[in-house]
Amino acid sequence: MSTRCSTTTTRRAASSNGRTGLRTLLIDSSVLIAGAVPGDGRRADAATALTAYRGRHMRVPVSILAETMGFILRRAGVHHQRVFWDAFMRSGIELVPADQDLIGHARDIDRAYSDVGLCFADCTLLAACETLRCDTVLSFDRRLAVYKPSFARELTVLP
Repeated sequence: MSTRCSTTTTRRAASSNGRTGLRTLLIDSSVLIAGAVPGDGRRADAATALTAYRGRHMRVPVSILAETMGFILRRAGVHHQRVFWDAFMRSGIELVPADQDLIGHARDIDRAYSDVGLCFADCTLLAACETLRCDTVLSFDRRLAVYKPSFARELTVLP
């Protein structure tokens, strides 16, 4: 398979998602975890990034939310997990469901980029990029930039 993964997944939404002037931005767990865990060295960077891109249509794959919740629980405890959970529910960040097609496409991405060391959550984030035709992610994980979307020249990794 080439570095550009093919998919049978139906493209469900354009990058703008029909919202005038709002482009979709997918958020990775690295930013969410840094923003939620007290004492995390990138906490201020996460807060700045989330604030800077507030005008974008922010979305998070459910797999990324699950990974985030697990990390927060292990690093900071159930109290901080619950605080994050409540804040997330109020944030307006939209969840991206993970159906069979998305999980299958994530596995295709994992196979194509096996030398990069992407985990399941990373691959589902990238599969969501394909499904939504979203070429921008908010992440501290620069390895994601190696991915070449089928619909864009490159994947932009912010901040």
